[in-house]
Amino acid sequence: MSQVRMFASAALAGALALGLAACGSSGSSVSGASPIKVPKGIQTPQTQAQSGGKHGGTLTVLNQTDFEHIDPGQAYFNIDYEVVHATQRPLYSYKPNTFAAPSPDMASGPGQISADGKTITIQIRHGVHFSPPVNREVTSADVAYAIERGANANVANPYFLSYFSSLVGASKATGGPFPGLTTPDRYTIVLHLTEPRAQIVLDALVLPLSAPVPEEFAKPLDAKKPTEYGNYQVATGPYMLESDGAGKVLGIGYQPGKSATLVRNPNWSASTDSRPAYLDQIDVKIGGDTTVIGRQVLEGSGMVQNEAPAQSIVKLAYEKFRSQLEISPGAGDHYIAVDNKQGPFADINVRKAFWAALDRTALNKARGGALVTNVMTHFIYPEIPGFEAAGGLAGPQVDYNDYPQGNAVLAAKYMKLAGYPSGKYTGSKTLQVVGSTGSPSAEDAEIVNQTLKNLGFQTKFNLVDSSVMYSKYCGVPAEAIDVCPNVAWGADFGDPQAVLDVPFNGKNIVSTANNNWGLVNNPEINKAMDAAESIVGTQARAAAWASIDRKLVAQAVAIPFDWDKQPNIESSNVAGVGDLWDSGEWDYSYTSLK
Repeated sequence: MSQVRMFASAALAGALALGLAACGSSGSSVSGASPIKVPKGIQTPQTQAQSGGKHGGTLTVLNQTDFEHIDPGQAYFNIDYEVVHATQRPLYSYKPNTFAAPSPDMASGPGQISADGKTITIQIRHGVHFSPPVNREVTSADVAYAIERGANANVANPYFLSYFSSLVGASKATGGPFPGLTTPDRYTIVLHLTEPRAQIVLDALVLPLSAPVPEEFAKPLDAKKPTEYGNYQVATGPYMLESDGAGKVLGIGYQPGKSATLVRNPNWSASTDSRPAYLDQIDVKIGGDTTVIGRQVLEGSGMVQNEAPAQSIVKLAYEKFRSQLEISPGAGDHYIAVDNKQGPFADINVRKAFWAALDRTALNKARGGALVTNVMTHFIYPEIPGFEAAGGLAGPQVDYNDYPQGNAVLAAKYMKLAGYPSGKYTGSKTLQVVGSTGSPSAEDAEIVNQTLKNLGFQTKFNLVDSSVMYSKYCGVPAEAIDVCPNVAWGADFGDPQAVLDVPFNGKNIVSTANNNWGLVNNPEINKAMDAAESIVGTQARAAAWASIDRKLVAQAVAIPFDWDKQPNIESSNVAGVGDLWDSGEWDYSYTSLK
């Protein structure tokens, strides 16, 4: 998941931390296998009913933030996904209470992987129809066109090459048919790969790129730069963006910066879909102050806020409207990237010293404390297969990981092992430290910078907008940034490869838009990742990637500090259901009014 999607669910800070820093450790465990604990009286996706809701009514969603893309081929932002997944049906999707086991959605059953791991065969459902004005039944050719358009420069899908480059011909595709996708009949699609990476490709089919798109309707729109399919689109899900007779939604069902209106898809059949889709309509209102929005939701009727509320509102909800507060665990992470390639942090003992010295509880307190964070102790995060095998909440048992509040004596031991007899850095290097402006990122960056000074380093400390931090500094290896204290990552789907591969595999280092921020390029880890990519089966993959996670901790390739928990709020007459996946927002297709 790109860092842009991660930062959409802004973490909480300041006043919230003062009141709630100790809350998370005293509650009861949520149902199921989740390791995350929440205080009593707060909802989670694993305690919310997914059936038995009341049919009818209009839900009002108050969001400060506008969508980035409502085209399923372009969408890659958590707020976009909530609309796209209510209106579109990818081949597979997650039920609200799981991030580990996708269910067939547009597909009629599990994908079949060949013995050599190079072919995936999927049957799609009969009887699913596009909304007006297309109206006809969906076929396998519509799924193929949807994936093909991911290679169209006018669509500019952000993850096509990341997950589908192993399809035969994908690397040279430009938006038309390529050999890696074949449709032997109306209800079968076959994916042909150049290498045995079938499991990760199959896992990626929960992404909205696999939602069917009718070529006869979309191709003329895709010929424009950028595509206009997002402005004129059809749906396969229970809802559709309100449109005119030509399928135009721009200015009707979607008014940029103002609103979006989702209405029932008249061609949707409940017999083909597991989602209950209780609501008649969803009205999304865009803009406004987050504090004002939060109060409107908590004190009003028929409303939810579908992005992280203001810190003061979460505190208010916890203290006075607890039954209207939901916490979704497994919403992503934050860690500190350090340059493994050059400079002081090329020495593993310096990296371990920094880890040992850092007060990770202070960093998390700045983000809102235990109600909305857990101290991060390794890199696979809660709800992702492999989390428990890699160490669970406690993490791998190594001494520099054992002191979340920091241990100066232990840090000095590692600095001495690195060749600094005093226990502090005495070299001439001035560290380049680039963090992000805004709360709580700036507070976290200040704590990190002070910790470096305590270790004896001189620093050149710079705070910039988060997009600039990534695009100009931390994502550009030539800038040689020593420490990036505010990087974040979230999985696109519930597979541990989606958490570990891009940020820590040496083969993924690129000259620009680089997401391996620490330039981690360990031959042993790279080899283990390459081998794990071809493993098939959830349990086997979880075990392999958990072993890699432990290797990453053993090498102290970065300093983890925060596993996020997403807070959401609702009005008292809303029976909201949130998701574990996609940073944990409300799910419109399961939410109802009381």
